[in-house]
Amino acid sequence: MAHVVSNADILPGAWRFARALDAAGVDRRGAVAALLPNHIEYLWSYRGATWSGRRFTPMSWRWTPEDVDYVVGNCEADALVAHIQFADAATAAAHHVPEERRFAVGGEIPGFRPFSDIEAFSSDAYEQPLAGVNMIYTSGTTGRPKGVMRNPPPESPPPTITCAAGVAMISAFLPEPDRDGTHLVVGPLYHSGPNTYCDGSIALGADVVLMEKFDAEEVLRLIEEHQIVSTFMVPTHMVRLLRLPKAIREKYDVSSMRLVCHGAAPIAPDTKRQMIDWWGPVLFEFYGATEGGGCMISSQEWLQKPGSVGPPRPDVKMKIVDDAGEEVAARVEGTVSFALDDGNPFIYKGDAEKTQESRVGEGWFSVGDIGYVDEDGYLFLCDRRADVIISGGVNIYPAQIEAVLLELPIVADCCVVGTPNDDFGEEVRAVVQLCEGADEAEATTEIASHCRASLAGYQVPRSIDFDAALPRTEVGKLARRTIRARYWEGRERRI
Repeated sequence: MAHVVSNADILPGAWRFARALDAAGVDRRGAVAALLPNHIEYLWSYRGATWSGRRFTPMSWRWTPEDVDYVVGNCEADALVAHIQFADAATAAAHHVPEERRFAVGGEIPGFRPFSDIEAFSSDAYEQPLAGVNMIYTSGTTGRPKGVMRNPPPESPPPTITCAAGVAMISAFLPEPDRDGTHLVVGPLYHSGPNTYCDGSIALGADVVLMEKFDAEEVLRLIEEHQIVSTFMVPTHMVRLLRLPKAIREKYDVSSMRLVCHGAAPIAPDTKRQMIDWWGPVLFEFYGATEGGGCMISSQEWLQKPGSVGPPRPDVKMKIVDDAGEEVAARVEGTVSFALDDGNPFIYKGDAEKTQESRVGEGWFSVGDIGYVDEDGYLFLCDRRADVIISGGVNIYPAQIEAVLLELPIVADCCVVGTPNDDFGEEVRAVVQLCEGADEAEATTEIASHCRASLAGYQVPRSIDFDAALPRTEVGKLARRTIRARYWEGRERRI
């Protein structure tokens, strides 16, 4: 199902919500957590909170109630907005927030007030708009999501940091006459990519079409019907589009498309070439993270340097460093690192140790990717040092999955890695060392059942392999990269 939202309808609802927060006693620098599908109420909540000075934390629909409870508490939410679709998770987290500051969308949730209460407030322009911030949570290596937190700018009006970034990226790729063309949202707005480009499009005057769930043919139909100009996708979306029968692909007119931003996961070169052949040179790839940094590359540049994610953006400093933190020469692999924002460096909220681990020397950070730059400064990614698995653009960390596996008495040791998947880029695979005497067939059933009961769906291993003795280093650490390398042998890239 898709929702067509007129640009003119967004700010009035946002200002109503901002005033509802004021009336409920939420401080102008307070925090709002949201568990919402791609509906207009998301746009009202997000824009109303962040343009009235608040910190906004969108939450994944796929999290367990325990994760939602943790995040609502960790982000110190002063208000909670939730859709009835996610009532169980919202109810589990409700104890963190006073009842008058809980809003239910789409129906009744016990202990929540109806979101329609905001209609009692004026939709006129807010008297003193104030730039707030967006605080996205990423999966944590210890199993808990981690909030990437920046301080809000000083007493300054909107746009927010996120909105300004979206505007800058779209403006860099689209000529001015196309910048207010209708924008299609195909991924969940709780992810930073869809959120940033939707936010930037709205600020440039675009109407938006919100898809609740990705459907490849429906994307084509919506592009033709609404003359869509721009969208953001992850590689999995493109794989699904290309797998449509030729007759379906040729049925729809997609000539209105001017900009397809893609990122969040590596894309197979053949997939990208096929999309460019089909839609034209409208693909613009970016590489970066919620934490910051970033490179970008146009279709034309990529065809000249296939496999690259581009040079750093004009406002970004990047270098490749060795294990000692020293910058390496062109075409030498090393850790990809970016300069921190001098005035407003990010932290992981409530986790000083993880924050420090992300730093690479004074004033630099890394998310753990390995790559090199060529003589022209174009970045090529080679491998991932961090444990993170990226499946369909979603970050999945092995630690929590491994902890669940080790709860089983039959499991002596285990390692969870990302292995190749043509649809999603990577899939979750568990490599398990069983205790002596355990039967592999019975263990497979028991492990699968235990994981389904204990983990979010996207964390459950898609496959399970058994190893008589998992390799470890001289100091006893699991040789994760050695295990992972088995599954990537012969591939032209390791991520």
